[in-house]
Amino acid sequence: MIKDQKYEAVEAYYLKTKTWEVKKYLSFFQFVYVISGNGIHNYSGNSIPFKADYLVLLTPDKDNYFELHGETEFLIMKVHVSYVRDYRWKTIDYLEELLYSSSQISGTIITNSSDKILIKHIANSLMLSLKEKKLYHQDLNLHYINALTVIAARNISEKKPHGFTEKVDNKFESILTYVEHNIYNPSQLRTQVVSEAFGISPNYFSTYFKHQSGENYKNYLANYKIKLIEHRLKYSDKRIAELVDEFGFIDESHINKFYKKHKGITIKAFRNTHTRFNN
Repeated sequence: MIKDQKYEAVEAYYLKTKTWEVKKYLSFFQFVYVISGNGIHNYSGNSIPFKADYLVLLTPDKDNYFELHGETEFLIMKVHVSYVRDYRWKTIDYLEELLYSSSQISGTIITNSSDKILIKHIANSLMLSLKEKKLYHQDLNLHYINALTVIAARNISEKKPHGFTEKVDNKFESILTYVEHNIYNPSQLRTQVVSEAFGISPNYFSTYFKHQSGENYKNYLANYKIKLIEHRLKYSDKRIAELVDEFGFIDESHINKFYKKHKGITIKAFRNTHTRFNN
């Protein structure tokens, strides 16, 4: 366990259990890596199957529960919010907001195949260090967790607009976070409202957004909403009528027209093809 006066903001430990009993901390991000075992990860109304090498980031503002199908091994890494905020990362000035934004899409946060290999090596190295506790192991463990955090940030960033880079304006990252947190409240996402909230001229806002992201604001909103809708369709048993209310559509006809316009198929067709849940 990495836990002394020098490293009290960062902690890592191994857990072997048949029942999920990991508590939520209001001031900690928690990376949960599955070493072995399988089950269902329940999160924000979604039910996602998990198995070995599944990595999820638990944020302080959301509840998570794992249904374990037998004995399961976890590597859990806790990182205090203040550590993320105050550590002098070389190029990531907005890491805290980036990590919080991961909560909008549940499931494993590592989607890049080469990064999956890196994460597995880091997890194995950290497990060995925790077991052996050789000289300077605490400093080494901290570097392992820092590396894992940066790789996680990179994968979260890859889900952002295609023009998103490490040099993006900090204000733009705050705008994306604002949008993600208000995606279920369309009235707060109007250009006039968002531009005023961030001190940008409404006439300039669309130009600014496209310059920062390579994508216009309207398309970004549509694509992000579709991503969340598809996530619900794949991993929850919510009816389409419930999605209408959740995402602020007028009725089922409205959400179906919106989805078919952007994807070329109906919502029902997508669900029948991609999920075990059906209306």
